Amino acid sequence: MMLAAGVIPLLEMMISNSDSHGSATALYLNLSCHEDAKSIIGSSQAVPFLVQILQGEAEPQCKMDALHTLYNLSSKASHILSLLSAGIISGLQCLLAAPGDLEWTEKSIAVLINLASSKSGKDEMVAAPGLISGLATILDTGEPIEQEQAASCLYILCNGSEKCSQMVLQEGVIPALVSISVNGTTRGKDKAQKLLMLFREQRQRDQPQPPAEVRFQRAESSSKAMPSQESKPLCKSVSRRRMGKALSFFGRARAIRFTSVKLGNTCTVYVIVSEARVD
Repeated sequence: MMLAAGVIPLLEMMISNSDSHGSATALYLNLSCHEDAKSIIGSSQAVPFLVQILQGEAEPQCKMDALHTLYNLSSKASHILSLLSAGIISGLQCLLAAPGDLEWTEKSIAVLINLASSKSGKDEMVAAPGLISGLATILDTGEPIEQEQAASCLYILCNGSEKCSQMVLQEGVIPALVSISVNGTTRGKDKAQKLLMLFREQRQRDQPQPPAEVRFQRAESSSKAMPSQESKPLCKSVSRRRMGKALSFFGRARAIRFTSVKLGNTCTVYVIVSEARVD
């Protein structure tokens, strides 16, 4: 009903007056909770106005309303390009760097996680000076819920980007991730473990593999080093003693002479008549 009544043009008039910034921001927050209004707000002058509130000297409640409104808008992928064009990453970095309560940091990282869901958002976040360092600091010194959010954001950024992984590793995050994987929240433990696993897999892929010829030579050397099994003989061995007896028998056999004696018409008998010793 408010949209049909022309509330958006009224809000654009209000944001031109600094005295009504607080009221306009609160109204934008209420409208951004409705799906129908998100598309209209995301394509209006509200986006650069809300980002400017984050970076300016507005009242804390006004900044918080602007941050929540930007979070609602960032949940739609179609708004991410307009949010990036308005400089939302710089505005969020200001909130992360400034000392504040838990809700500021948690909601700021939540917006970054939504932005990282798109390639353009991920690329701009990786290129933003100091953003990776700021998230790494939260891993080390933040509250458990802040550490959980930071680990989730870094996992999205590093997944599929070796450049970002190297940037995160250069910040020395391994001890903090190990600590979170043991002492963090349930979701924080899961994200920290996944991030550590991602770093290990990338390191294994980056290790140079030896050339194929070297691997073949290693395999050949290992096969030569193995003791060869003795082949079984195809027949039983004959002892020298038995062999000697056989040879002496055949030697004497050459000296045996036979003579034949015929018995009747059909039978012939051979009889040894002499044996000469052959040496």
